[in-house]
Amino acid sequence: MNHPKVAITRTPSLKGNAEFLPPSRKYRRYAADVDAIEAAVAEAVKLAVGSVDKLIKPGQTVLIKPNLAFNAPPESYAVVDPRTVEAVTRYFKKNSKAGKVLVGDNPSLGKHVGRADIAFKTSGMEEAARLGGADEVIYFDEQPTVDVVVPGGKVAKKYKVFKPFLDADVVINLPKMKVHLAKTVTLGLANWQGIGPNHHPAEGGVDGKGLHMWQQGQHRNDINAKVVDEYRIRKADLTIIDGIIAMEGQGPHAGDPVEMNLILAGTDTVAVDAVTSWIMGFEPEEIGAIRMAFTEGLGERRMDHIDVVGVPAESVRKFFRRANGDPVGMYAGLDVYTQQSCPGCFVNIRGALDSFVRSGVNFDDFRAKVGDCVFVSGGLPDFDPETARGKTLFVIGDCWEYFPTSDNIRQAAKLAKAVIYRPGCAPVYIFAQINGDLQGLYKQATEPELVPA
Repeated sequence: MNHPKVAITRTPSLKGNAEFLPPSRKYRRYAADVDAIEAAVAEAVKLAVGSVDKLIKPGQTVLIKPNLAFNAPPESYAVVDPRTVEAVTRYFKKNSKAGKVLVGDNPSLGKHVGRADIAFKTSGMEEAARLGGADEVIYFDEQPTVDVVVPGGKVAKKYKVFKPFLDADVVINLPKMKVHLAKTVTLGLANWQGIGPNHHPAEGGVDGKGLHMWQQGQHRNDINAKVVDEYRIRKADLTIIDGIIAMEGQGPHAGDPVEMNLILAGTDTVAVDAVTSWIMGFEPEEIGAIRMAFTEGLGERRMDHIDVVGVPAESVRKFFRRANGDPVGMYAGLDVYTQQSCPGCFVNIRGALDSFVRSGVNFDDFRAKVGDCVFVSGGLPDFDPETARGKTLFVIGDCWEYFPTSDNIRQAAKLAKAVIYRPGCAPVYIFAQINGDLQGLYKQATEPELVPA
């Protein structure tokens, strides 16, 4: 039985990393760094597939799909390093006989925190792709979609997919090495989140028959099953992991950088994710998407059935700090009540609060001027409505209305000084929206003359 290959290569110390990492946190492009990353990419491709001509035939269209993630700068460490985007693009442009090399993606939450054109520019990826010689940078959210019946789909049975993703002859999957609040890690499998448009369910993201489940649907307990269903639509021809500056902690957006200087590559995305997660200190079966994809026959997750070539995995293994998705009792004055709630609300509340607290707002001053806030989701049999009296109440998600204790929340809304409803199942957009809500409350309290009536 043939075992899939996963190549691990490592760059030397990169000049730009010293400025890119804390305390400076300033991205700088140095040509020598891009050259070093390209050399690591070249070695990883050689080890994983041999000649690039085995992967790309003359005249074919190659699509490089990075993990654009959010409208976020490189210094967020949440997006693929622009140096890696440039290096990968340049490598395939120079060394393959491709007719075109394209770079395209749709950012997660793009509808709420920036469309693809904005996110590509903010992240530095557009400039990097063009420096690498890309024939075109494609903003997926400006492209037509195709309705695709997902073969063997478990939760996403029919999906809207951006046409350029389906039209490309070869797709290069270029994710970031990072942890994730809901998915534990977000690597090659999870990078397929960008193949469909942004619609959260409160805004009609599901058709009348419940068949269309797009990017922001099924971010509940079923998120990993959805990721696997997305991957059924079309496998990557090659997955290259950007492990130059990885992310640990409160990923995917509020984590901390880890300098790894690694590039991983392989044609079996499940195997690449398995090896990468192991290097990050996880067992592959811990990762829901990896476990499910293996069970469904979409790739290999067993480390003893994967041929790891290049740098030994043991020599670069580091135990990353895991993301904690529990928002309860995390921040004084931002009190969360979720007695019966799935991760769709649970972890996204935590992510939103992490964003707010890390935004630079003086939290003590916020509490003094705005007062305490109460967040509720799901069924709350033991919730006392008096808890919300005189406070700002956030009511998250949809399912609270279906529990017999929904009157507790309705009564709390009458006692609160203000109520903000953020519906949806799952309300993924609150990742960004609640941070904005809290920022708005603080601005209104401190600069009321600047807030429109």
